[in-house]
Amino acid sequence: MKVLKNIVLPLLLLSSVSINASVQDKLELNNNPVKAQTIVLKESKQVDEDIQAQLDVLLDEFMEELDKTAYMITDDILSTAFDYEGVRYRYGGTSYSGIDCSGLIVNAFASTDLNLPRTSRDLARVGEKVKKSKAKKGDLIFFNTRGNRISHVGIITEVTPDDIKFIHSSTSRGVIVSSINENYYKRRFVQINRVLSDN
Repeated sequence: MKVLKNIVLPLLLLSSVSINASVQDKLELNNNPVKAQTIVLKESKQVDEDIQAQLDVLLDEFMEELDKTAYMITDDILSTAFDYEGVRYRYGGTSYSGIDCSGLIVNAFASTDLNLPRTSRDLARVGEKVKKSKAKKGDLIFFNTRGNRISHVGIITEVTPDDIKFIHSSTSRGVIVSSINENYYKRRFVQINRVLSDN
């Protein structure tokens, strides 16, 4: 509602702009149609430019709000995931008494409108694949820890030029933060998926 109000009010103000001419000026314009048409066109162009300038500002503000909202959603997801840090791994688990890798993902994303599947292999079909160089916080990162198929998933928590860190539920250490540069995960990395809309 606030965004709509900010868009509608300036447009109403701009639409009320009129030629601020004196009575004498108006009489002169009546006797000179060409001059009158020229002034009207100039005024119309100015109003259009003013409206466009206002719309550009409003669009920038709207996109900033979208960015803030996206960051807030990502932070909420990661905050929930970090609440489980230190919880032991349990196959099929979804609670603080024990949780598996996909259970951590589903719980972390519970505050969003996304209805995510329950296994890492099915999660790998959700969203859009992105290159490692394009990875962002909140993206899902997948590994093949058993055989050649995807069997493990985590949530990216930090991206630097040289590293990608992710939180996940490890079978041996429970919920921890790991690095893609660790040999175990470097060898088993498969893909990164973006499940949150990219603004």
